Amino acid sequence: MASGLIGTNISVLTNGMSGCDQSTVESLADDPTDSPFDADDCLKVRKYWCFLLSSIFTFLAGLLIVLLWRAFAFICCRKEPDLGPNDPKQKEQKASRNKQEFEGTFMTEAKDWAGELISGQTTTGRILVVLVFILSIASLIIYFVDASSEEVERCQKWSNNITQQIDLAFNIFFMVYFFIRFIAASDKLWFMLEMYSFVDYFTIPPSFVSIYLDRTWIGLRFLRALRLMTVPDILQYLNVLKTSSSIRLAQLVSIFISVWLTAAGIIHLLENSGDPLDFNNAHRLSYWTCVYFLIVTMSTVGYGDVYCETVLGRTFLVFFLLVGLAMFASSIPEIIELVGSGNKYGGELKREHGK
Repeated sequence: MASGLIGTNISVLTNGMSGCDQSTVESLADDPTDSPFDADDCLKVRKYWCFLLSSIFTFLAGLLIVLLWRAFAFICCRKEPDLGPNDPKQKEQKASRNKQEFEGTFMTEAKDWAGELISGQTTTGRILVVLVFILSIASLIIYFVDASSEEVERCQKWSNNITQQIDLAFNIFFMVYFFIRFIAASDKLWFMLEMYSFVDYFTIPPSFVSIYLDRTWIGLRFLRALRLMTVPDILQYLNVLKTSSSIRLAQLVSIFISVWLTAAGIIHLLENSGDPLDFNNAHRLSYWTCVYFLIVTMSTVGYGDVYCETVLGRTFLVFFLLVGLAMFASSIPEIIELVGSGNKYGGELKREHGK
């Protein structure tokens, strides 16, 4: 089933990208020095929709395959009427049942293997979970570098784009991990709708589109910051967190930071892109300026030195503040309380040897 998912996604992406004319990029990439192109010339023809469509097509194709598989399983696995011992179709029915039992056993074993691999309960599982987290943070750091030094959309040959090459290598690993998680999932449909699945949809396919277009788009790569929410689980696997208060503290801090960095990425993308369809009111802000802006805004200080100028940026900020202010008001006091007042019964006892 996983191989079918891969094949369908590749074909859908190929068809979807046919509308993204590469001649536009080639006309902008005639400079023999392969130096970065002028941002204004590059952004005359926007191709962000190619990257977005690749993610949307991937999600819809995977969802369609899961639904078709469920429909096929429902039709084929209905209880067949019992046949008499002398019926000539008895042997065919028995052979079909044996085949289904074999396939069911194989899928069960594959599911158990994948589930054990990603559970973190074994040494191999812990190594894999930690490796996924480390590479997610590395991919997020690459995003920080690109968001701090590049335009939102930039024309550059992929062979000369070192950060995109490294990010592609990471995304290939994430794609393999995605299919391992897919095999291990008990409910495939629910898995397709999980938060971390959407992180993969909007970060993995665009890296392959960059190769085809010789163009990079910052896009939604900031979603990798949501992986910071797995820090408490990883620290528990490594036996670093052992008390309930320390686990709760790690959960609050990781959720706060991940939401903060993700929202800053959205503001950075919307402000630097400008309002559609002409994109003529782009507001140049660095990613770290957006991080500063959000923390000042969430804390209700609001110095007024940084603000949103685009309609999309202001609209997002209004809705985010409804969530951000509530999160800030509830999380910060609890974090301070957990840090300032430890549980007197929450520590560990160490036996000291007598003299």
